[in-house]
Amino acid sequence: MKDLLKDSLREQKIDYSEEQISQFVIFYDELISTNKNINLTRITSENDFIQKHVLDSLASRQYLKNQIKVVDIGSGAGFPSIPLKIMLPNISFVLVDSVNKKVEFLNKTIKELSLKNIKAIHSRIEDFAREKEYRENFDICISRAVAGLRTLLEYSAPLVKVGGKIIAYKSANYISELEEAKNAIKEFNLSLCKTHKYSINDRENYLLIFNKNKRIGEKYPRRNNKPRNFPI
Repeated sequence: MKDLLKDSLREQKIDYSEEQISQFVIFYDELISTNKNINLTRITSENDFIQKHVLDSLASRQYLKNQIKVVDIGSGAGFPSIPLKIMLPNISFVLVDSVNKKVEFLNKTIKELSLKNIKAIHSRIEDFAREKEYRENFDICISRAVAGLRTLLEYSAPLVKVGGKIIAYKSANYISELEEAKNAIKEFNLSLCKTHKYSINDRENYLLIFNKNKRIGEKYPRRNNKPRNFPI
């Protein structure tokens, strides 16, 4: 796996150290081992893990700078945050997921990789975003394959500081999602500041990067699964 990973990172012009390569191998081994008992991912081959998980996660690395605080909502098996943390060790991460077994896997993996300034928390976003310690406390909220854009923005906006950013990983159908999210973008005092297109093995994907311009009402995110069932 090491040679395949090195070749793939070089193709994407991503610098790496031998320690980082070893960390990715440990991460992969932990993921495959745990996946036998917990449904973490359907992507299990080495090549697919590298292409569809690692390289895809690292697409946002240029927008993350040193000494910032990032929250990853619905982090699942640790994408995109664990690959980003491996490659950008100076950034602080909090990973949030509502499934406790996934959170246990994440914290075990973080320990196995000897990563610092990163932790996983078991919580629903509706509750997590109302805690004073976390509300409007992050420079960036990042998410991958969590929810439709309208729902995602309601979950994300309460977590980032004014002037902070939301980075959403989206597929080629992002245009229709953006159109549907016009009201949500306005309601949550956001503006789309960049659409970043990237390709991995000729597969097009996009990062939608929003800026938070003003604080939003304390009623957000709404409880009782309303952001998913009744998106703004």
